[in-house]
Amino acid sequence: APSTPIQDFRLHVRAWQHHFAGLFGLEALGRIRGFSPSEMALPNHPDVAYEFVKTLTDCGYEWVLVQVHTVEEPDGRGVGRPHLPHRLVCTNSSGDTASITAIIKTQGSDTKLVAQMQPYYEAKGLSRVDLAGQRIPPLVTQIADGENGGVMMNEFPSKYIEVIRECSGSRTPCMNGTEYLERLHSVGISQGDLPVIRPLFQSRIWD
Repeated sequence: APSTPIQDFRLHVRAWQHHFAGLFGLEALGRIRGFSPSEMALPNHPDVAYEFVKTLTDCGYEWVLVQVHTVEEPDGRGVGRPHLPHRLVCTNSSGDTASITAIIKTQGSDTKLVAQMQPYYEAKGLSRVDLAGQRIPPLVTQIADGENGGVMMNEFPSKYIEVIRECSGSRTPCMNGTEYLERLHSVGISQGDLPVIRPLFQSRIWD
């Protein structure tokens, strides 16, 4: 997104949605509520970030996946609780604001970590945390940037089956971002209850 003309954002997203619907149908497309940016790149210029988030919400997305080192808290500090969903708020130079729920990826895009199901073992070591007056389980999120060195092809399948067998019915279940957010909504936690973040370096840009 940072290297794509703003006027092309919506064209890119709509083209992907049409392509996906052509392959899997409109019903399947309706279940796609989260967006993973290309190369995990989040614009930090206020006007570009605003248009990016507005495009996602206008196109029906409810959440976006971001890297922990690409966002900051409103006071310019790093994210203190990266295993919780946040509300990504972007304000442009005209004072217009767009926001979307953000799920934070806490590790680098390392295929080795994904192939060995590292997020599961990290999640097992975490405890519930307070959010909006409730004790909720944190979410450990990971994504890889594709095959590199054969680990996804050779190591991932057996490790995935092993971990899914172990975590099914346990206190550390496997779920995707949409399922996790639905669980939070079911106990009364809304987007307005989530801590706020913004793209990194916006405090310096505004200064």
